[in-house]
Amino acid sequence: MAATAIALTKIPLNGGVELPATAALDGTAGAEIQFDGQDTKIVILIENGGSSAGDVTFKAGNGIQGVADLVVNVANGKTKAVVLESGAFKKAGKVYVTGAATMKAAALLLP
Repeated sequence: MAATAIALTKIPLNGGVELPATAALDGTAGAEIQFDGQDTKIVILIENGGSSAGDVTFKAGNGIQGVADLVVNVANGKTKAVVLESGAFKKAGKVYVTGAATMKAAALLLP
């Protein structure tokens, strides 16, 4: 299967939006998160719908800083917020994350 596409939900300045629904990662291909905003203003939400703690892996990017993957552990039934540096994790305008199909993701772009 193809990676799950995760679009950025833009939050307006002096305003708000409902949190987007999280989308399940493809168990094989993971997800690709659109990363075309300012990286320090993108918040990635990872939700664990499984019955035990689990890991997601943010794949190293193809820039000079992209030297290692980042593994993030999320407790069962919890949601974790992650902010990534684009130089280390962006590849072709996207960030790639893998994990079990019980993991879900969404992304917010701050003003």
